[in-house]
Amino acid sequence: MNLSLLFLLSRRCRPIFSLLCCAALVFIVPAEITFADDGISPVRSIPLLATSTVKPWGFADTDRTRKGMLIDFQNTLFSRANIAVNNVLEPYPRVIQDIEKGDADIAVMFVSPQANRIAHSLGNVLSERIVIVVKAGSKEYRSLDDFNGQNIGQVRGSKYGDAFDNHPGITRVALTDVEQGLKMLLAGRLDAMASTEHSLLFAMYSAGINAADIQLALPLFTARADLYVARHAMQAEWVKPVEQTLTAMRNDGSLTQALYQNKYWPYDSYCFSGGQCLNGHQASAEK
Repeated sequence: MNLSLLFLLSRRCRPIFSLLCCAALVFIVPAEITFADDGISPVRSIPLLATSTVKPWGFADTDRTRKGMLIDFQNTLFSRANIAVNNVLEPYPRVIQDIEKGDADIAVMFVSPQANRIAHSLGNVLSERIVIVVKAGSKEYRSLDDFNGQNIGQVRGSKYGDAFDNHPGITRVALTDVEQGLKMLLAGRLDAMASTEHSLLFAMYSAGINAADIQLALPLFTARADLYVARHAMQAEWVKPVEQTLTAMRNDGSLTQALYQNKYWPYDSYCFSGGQCLNGHQASAEK
């Protein structure tokens, strides 16, 4: 008798039960996430920012505190735009992958066909040289061909242009960081080290390496890094304020201050063996 009554009630109340289930689902989905038109990638009202774990750009201290030049710049940018943000540190290849997959919303990336395919630039952040260094007293290098048969270190996942990345005559050795590469270079375990100038000079400073022991062999090219927003997040409400704030920081000089008058950038210039110098004191004025 009781079972029959229960079955009858469940059939008659099924529409109400279904409505309650749908209502429950509305409250289960987090309020800060909506979904893109394709129903696949989330559009977050609080953006997820991916930062590359390359010193001095972004790194975590022993107490897991996030530090670095990009971290400081990004904190200033979003604070000025009055936008809350979540920041995650990860290797640069993972940054690109997460932007492409929709697992992250915004990141500073080097300008490339891949970056332009998977994301939209909100503007230039900085430009700097990619260089190859060798031990002081090495022979003169005029082109990449002069490195044929040699082992050149690079931070794992770094891309330094087709000419370097695909050169058939050199062996590229993936390393954890630039400091490791410089120590291997001075110990004779590498023939050369490729790096961005920021990372190179910070590694020399951190490791206490004498500039007279290093020779600037070959500047590869100048790389431009932009602030990119992932394609799935382009219509998010926070995009325009962030873009406007980046432009304002570039125009009023605070972008230069954030990147080059910074405790992680201790030099106005740095000179190597032979009198060759790198200068890094001014952010790019490009839009």
